[in-house]
Amino acid sequence: MIVFWGFLAAILSFVFSWWIKGWATKRKIALVDPRDRDLHKKPTPRLGGVAIVGAFLLVCLILVGIYGDQKLMDFGFPYKTLGVAIDKRLLGIILATVFISLIMLIDDLKSLKPFYKLLAQIGSAIILILTGVGLTYLNNPFGLTIHLDNIKIPIQLSGEVFNFVVWADLFLILWVVLLTNATNFIDGLDGLAPTLGLIAFIILGILSVQIGQSSTALLCAIIAGSIIGFLPFNFPPAKMFLGDTGSMFLGLMLATVSVISGGKLATLLMVFALVILDAIYVVVKRILKGKNPLITPDQTHLHHRFLHLGFTPRATLFIITIASTIFGLTALLTYGQTKIYLLGLLGFLVLYSFFYLDFKIKKR
Repeated sequence: MIVFWGFLAAILSFVFSWWIKGWATKRKIALVDPRDRDLHKKPTPRLGGVAIVGAFLLVCLILVGIYGDQKLMDFGFPYKTLGVAIDKRLLGIILATVFISLIMLIDDLKSLKPFYKLLAQIGSAIILILTGVGLTYLNNPFGLTIHLDNIKIPIQLSGEVFNFVVWADLFLILWVVLLTNATNFIDGLDGLAPTLGLIAFIILGILSVQIGQSSTALLCAIIAGSIIGFLPFNFPPAKMFLGDTGSMFLGLMLATVSVISGGKLATLLMVFALVILDAIYVVVKRILKGKNPLITPDQTHLHHRFLHLGFTPRATLFIITIASTIFGLTALLTYGQTKIYLLGLLGFLVLYSFFYLDFKIKKR
């Protein structure tokens, strides 16, 4: 059944992508004109994220309509709203998705200031927190478990007391901000952000099945299917771009899936090691140069370095995809301290490759 819902999401996403591409191109809406630092040569719509989000939400709503009165998700509990029974955390995921997607759609259509994008990221994280999504502890293979729920601040909300779990809630907010920006940063090469997102959700889905978390696997399958339906339109040369709507959605879902049902942070870190380290590396470089780390337009990301060395967009996409797949499979096959040691080793190798690529570019 999990595969069926992923397949349905893929079909819906493909149909939505096909229709949105034709509609946006014909009406000249949200078209990106080629710039000196861009790879595309003609105006291209950037509303692909709408197709992915639309397919994801529609499948979720179908599931709620069919199974709403049953225990649909195993990481929460039933919640009645508008006369419909829905898992509270699934409700939070849907609301957070709608919130950040609407704001980023405005950005794709008219462009927003970075400050408003940051508020959207923080706001979506707060929605998740209010509906029970979060991580109260971190597994520590080297010793005692790291608890994040030691400090709680009670807050009165609409007659109910809500506990602000300081370290856990701050962690989730920072985690959402990091991953939404990381996926947005790499959305500069056709197909890269959705392909890496697809790898991550497949790996996380397989891991969820292995440890008996069927509902988390179902969520991963729906998101993966939504990405697959869009990919034919984004493979280089792209016929449609992901846009901030899509990249921010992928980052939000990666942050969410990695913390629900026990957390899969180390696994996601290994799958997305290239992306996260690239984001940190670029931000630090920009800061050292006295530039705004979040809005400076340049060609310093990993995929740009490969392109500067003469690799084609497709070859660059292939290399990064293979590397991320290897990292993901390594995450599936290792446990405990071994996974942490490998994460450190891979992190060192990735950073070394960044410095080496920069050296080769300067030498050229």
